[in-house]
Amino acid sequence: MKILLVKAEEVRPLRHLVLRPGQSVDTTYYELDYHEKTIHLAAILNQKVISIATLYPENDSKLKSKNGYRLRGMATHPKYRRKSAATNLMLESFILLKNKNCDVLWCNARLNAVDFYQSLGFKKFGPEFDIKDIGPHFKMWKLLV
Repeated sequence: MKILLVKAEEVRPLRHLVLRPGQSVDTTYYELDYHEKTIHLAAILNQKVISIATLYPENDSKLKSKNGYRLRGMATHPKYRRKSAATNLMLESFILLKNKNCDVLWCNARLNAVDFYQSLGFKKFGPEFDIKDIGPHFKMWKLLV
C-alpha cells in the first residue's frame, strides 16, 4: 500500500460511493478542492484507490487555530476497511500538515467515525449536530504542534 498525493478527480469516485450514495455526483465537489494549499491523499493498493482524505486550510474560530486545516471527504472503500489504510493515510497527513506549520486539524465526524478519530488523538468539541441529507456529526480536532 502506498499513500500518495492525488488530484481531486481521483478522490471523487470513492467520495461518491461511501459518503454520498444515492445522491448526485455534484455533492462530491467541495468548494476548496482546487485551492492552492489543498491536499488530496489516497491510499493505493494494486493501483486501486482504497482510502481518501482531503485537507485544506480553514481555521475554526471556536478552536482558536492560527494555521488550521480541515479534513473532509475521509472515506475507505467497504472492501478494504480494517486494513490500516485510513490510519496510514491519516498518519501521513499529520506529517504533511506539520511541515506546513499547521497547528490544528479539525473535521465534522460522522458518528460511526468518532472512535476512529479518537484512536488517532482527536477530541470532540461541542454537542452533536446534524448535517442535512447526511446525518449526525461531532466536531473533532487534533493539536499538531
